[in-house]
Amino acid sequence: MEDLRDLRTMVNRVAKRVEADVRKLEAKVDKLMKLPDIIELENLVKNSAWVMDLGDKDLWLNIWSDDAHYLSPQENIDIRGRKALKEFSEQSLFSKEKKRFTSLMNIMIEATGSTATGKCHYSHYGYPIDSETGEVSQQPAFSDGIYYYKFRKDDDIWKITKLEVYVHRRQEPKPKNNV
Repeated sequence: MEDLRDLRTMVNRVAKRVEADVRKLEAKVDKLMKLPDIIELENLVKNSAWVMDLGDKDLWLNIWSDDAHYLSPQENIDIRGRKALKEFSEQSLFSKEKKRFTSLMNIMIEATGSTATGKCHYSHYGYPIDSETGEVSQQPAFSDGIYYYKFRKDDDIWKITKLEVYVHRRQEPKPKNNV
């Protein structure tokens, strides 16, 4: 009888270890299954910076969903819909500076099915265009902060559905001395 209890105890311990190992394995498999989406989303984020820096308005707009939401609370900017985003980008993003450079760091993505969230730090500089003279500044403007993203898969293609921009630091070019 004692041997049977010992055997039962041993079988229970083995079963619990196997169950724990299976849970660990399932978690690893789940991470591996999400990896292609995470890589695709990281590339989407990187591509958004590249096409912005290159001034490719159409390609930049194409990475957004139709119900896009661009938000920058510190600047009181709240743009909803791709059409409004197109107008905003033409007036404010692509026409205000030349020679843009954006660097993204610490990209973090979490994917669940056909939706995902992300965040990253950014540094951006560009040479402002004087709206009155059309002259390009010889000194760059600079900003850095954090981007928070929401993504959705539409027709098997990841799109940005929301971008929140939080500026930590901004530096405008020093004015020319007219002395």
